[in-house]
Amino acid sequence: MKRIILCAAILVVIVIGSTLSLFLIKDKNQQLIKTLDYVTEYAEDKKTDQALEKIEEFSRLWKKYYICVSFLVESSCLEDVSASCAKLKALLLKDSEELYSECETIKYGITLIYNNEFPYLHSIF
Repeated sequence: MKRIILCAAILVVIVIGSTLSLFLIKDKNQQLIKTLDYVTEYAEDKKTDQALEKIEEFSRLWKKYYICVSFLVESSCLEDVSASCAKLKALLLKDSEELYSECETIKYGITLIYNNEFPYLHSIF
């Protein structure tokens, strides 16, 4: 009987931990995407100073996100997004149209991280 209770307790802890980590990833993803939306909005309006501030804010958020999520997610996904993040400031300063595609690439990568971690039936079986 003790084994059953212990196994049930372990399963409950695993389910709660997994649920909390999914909520954490989702919340952080929404913050990152919202910040990128501001970057593209300011870049379109030619508000370079405000866009640079948002890029700096995004970089700080990304570093915290990377540290927090790196133990949950495969590192190659994070590295791909990090490479794109490193280009944002230079693309903005060059006034390059590639800034928008790079922001969309980052948004896609961030969304993909969440989708890969979500326990869909097709990913479990």
